[in-house]
Amino acid sequence: MALCQRGWCAGTDSHLEKSGWKDYFLRVDKDRLIYINEEIEMKKILIGIYGVAVLCLSGCGQKAAVWEVASPDGNVRFVTETVGGEGEDTELQYKIMYKDSVVVNPSRLGIVMNGHEYGRNVRLEDVSFKSIDESYELKAGKRLLAHNRCEEMTLTFADGHTLPFQFIVRVFDDGAAFRYSFPAQVDSLFTIENELTEFAVPVGGKAWIHPYDWNDRFKPSYEQYSKNEIAVNALPDHDKGWAFPMLFHTNGVWMMITEACLDGTYPATHVDNSGKGEVYKIRFPEAEEPVIPDSPEPVSTLPWCTPWRAIVIGTELNTVFTTQMVSHLNPPSVIEDASWIKAGRSAWSWWYDGSSARSYKEQLKYVDLCCEMGWEYLLIDAGWPDMDGKGVEGVVAYAAERGIGVWLWYHSGSGRGEDTPLQHRLMADTQLRRAEMERISKMGVKGIKVDFFDTDKQRIIANYPAILKDAADYRLLVDLHGATLPRGLERTYPNLLTTEAIRGAETLGRQERCDRAAEHNATVPFTRNVVGSMDYTPVTFSNKIRQGVPAFRRTSVAHQLALAVVFESGFQCFADRAEAYLSLPEIPRDFLKKVPAAWDESLLLAGYPSDYVVVARRKGDTWFIGGINGKNQEREISFALPESGAGKAFTLIKDGEDIHSFDYEEVKPEDGRLHLTLAGNGGFAAIIN
Repeated sequence: MALCQRGWCAGTDSHLEKSGWKDYFLRVDKDRLIYINEEIEMKKILIGIYGVAVLCLSGCGQKAAVWEVASPDGNVRFVTETVGGEGEDTELQYKIMYKDSVVVNPSRLGIVMNGHEYGRNVRLEDVSFKSIDESYELKAGKRLLAHNRCEEMTLTFADGHTLPFQFIVRVFDDGAAFRYSFPAQVDSLFTIENELTEFAVPVGGKAWIHPYDWNDRFKPSYEQYSKNEIAVNALPDHDKGWAFPMLFHTNGVWMMITEACLDGTYPATHVDNSGKGEVYKIRFPEAEEPVIPDSPEPVSTLPWCTPWRAIVIGTELNTVFTTQMVSHLNPPSVIEDASWIKAGRSAWSWWYDGSSARSYKEQLKYVDLCCEMGWEYLLIDAGWPDMDGKGVEGVVAYAAERGIGVWLWYHSGSGRGEDTPLQHRLMADTQLRRAEMERISKMGVKGIKVDFFDTDKQRIIANYPAILKDAADYRLLVDLHGATLPRGLERTYPNLLTTEAIRGAETLGRQERCDRAAEHNATVPFTRNVVGSMDYTPVTFSNKIRQGVPAFRRTSVAHQLALAVVFESGFQCFADRAEAYLSLPEIPRDFLKKVPAAWDESLLLAGYPSDYVVVARRKGDTWFIGGINGKNQEREISFALPESGAGKAFTLIKDGEDIHSFDYEEVKPEDGRLHLTLAGNGGFAAIIN
């Protein structure tokens, strides 16, 4: 029985092998297949030019359907299928294969909207495929020129009683992503009571995951320490679940699961262990997140798409480190002329002295620091409206004369009522926000740091693109602080240069946090910083003083210097006091003058999460190398330098006699490998021209 007419199928033997169905077919010529297994009744098969198999089977009292799409290189395969028993009781599920390994076991899919479960007893109405191959340019990040290449499959389902819905899959060479869509045009509001999506990660491996942020302050701000090398499906210490991204090493692959594309029609989500067998399942924000009384469930008119569920996959940890999938899954830039958007480094006085924003004279000192160091920006934090002397207008004018751009801090206004001081409501109300943005833009301000969003509920998530859009209208750059995890908004709004969502240097005013800093610093390059620029405010040599009590730094000065490379941020705030940078020895001071804030290429040269990390980032023809030890014990490391940097002589900035001193070594690795000793909690940095 011929199943394919000439011109309908253009599959290959390799496609059939990857689909697991080669045994059932005999190739007659390049366009025709003959079915040769009579035990299973074949209803339909489509082998397309995308390496896709769509199979519908019946037999043995069961009904099943299988749809598969493969990555451009054929290594990643996403399989969607219906499963169930007799009759019409079926469920939709998926699994992901990498080469010959199952990297996500069969996992449930589905949406419960207005009381109906979409994904149960579905009937396929249509299937379509397309290839995506596009390049675009970012203004900040690990690699400015991005290449988005993937295969997409859209399955349109109906159950005969409710609205049609779509399941959309994209498969990349470095992973896969999926989302749900309701394409009908309906003006009334719909509520998604539950998203049934699960991630059945194979057990037996290890996980690095940050618990969903939960403490006494209005949260989440994603400032929890990661739980490192824990068992897959382990439970958190509280009942609020886990935050994205989740990093795994299991079944021979490294894998990261995260979320992408928040447009304001959905809350930011996280996961818990409520799936079958305690596997990870999507969870909406917590009802108790107190900044607003809203219900955590998403509400919208139709058409409506959920965020993408993204899974990065590779045999090498560098695949996770370098991925740009989160950015790929967002819409293109809406800013036609982005020439004014420039990444850069900034001085910031608040870390060492929280009252400094009120001092005109103090801020002029930090403008002068920027001039000396060649840094592009100055950030003036909370308190600037009460600045003495010539006020913030005077600082902006003084900075502009010297080519330095000024950023100002604002409260997001999340959950604030009219009884709140006006200054803390300016970013929450559209009219107030645009008026303030127009005012400071005319003054010459270049950017805003917007803080304290304090919840992942939908109404506050909708503020993010609203703020970014209005800021773009007035040519203002943006740092989202006290904010949710990045989901790729920097592609659509490239004026977004960085986001906090990290326990950064601000918290180092407590000794217990200084004691944990080295391990934390060696973890987040593999977790939080993978998915977007990270406003950690690094490179702090001083001991932070909080309420008159200093907390003593446990990392070496070389470790701190290396963070300028290890941590990526399009708006890189160097947080220490002016005197700390100006008193540095010439070589490390020169390093901080030269290190940029946006990169043409980034590579993980060596490392293991929470243990140690060595990063190389390139700007033009120059490589910047940074490495840190996450453990308080000496270690020997060896790694290959980037190919274009091999064989060149350079100065290694490394640990000195103690954590407060530097040492230097002239090296020229003839074999292209660098061999060195890292002190406990130590580090190193270098520039290779």
